[in-house]
Amino acid sequence: MNEYVIYHANNFGTANDGFTKVAVVSADSLGEAYRLSNNVEESWVDNHQVTVNSKLPKASEGLRSTSSGDVIFDSDEGKFYFLVPMGYENDGQTVPVDNFNIEGFLDYYSNGELFKEDGFYEERLKKEAV
Repeated sequence: MNEYVIYHANNFGTANDGFTKVAVVSADSLGEAYRLSNNVEESWVDNHQVTVNSKLPKASEGLRSTSSGDVIFDSDEGKFYFLVPMGYENDGQTVPVDNFNIEGFLDYYSNGELFKEDGFYEERLKKEAV
């Protein structure tokens, strides 16, 4: 069993506005930690494998599911994993991020490769339409 730290983007769907540490999840894999931090049949904070950040306001009992733009830290590997939001060429993927910054970031490195944020999805669609 490993501990995974869940960081939610302060502004859903973007890494630019920083992150809040919302919970620690005990799980056997990154995929299981992701699953356990999603609302399925009940609020994910009610899972016995989840420890919610005690510094969050009481409203944290209804935390949103972990999703695009969020980050999960794998304590065994010592790596941060970014759930890549729209606006990057590799959106929809979960990738290790070499330069995680809790204050936020736009461009990021994954395994030494630079990925530049090229705007929100709607802006990218406008570019492709031209």
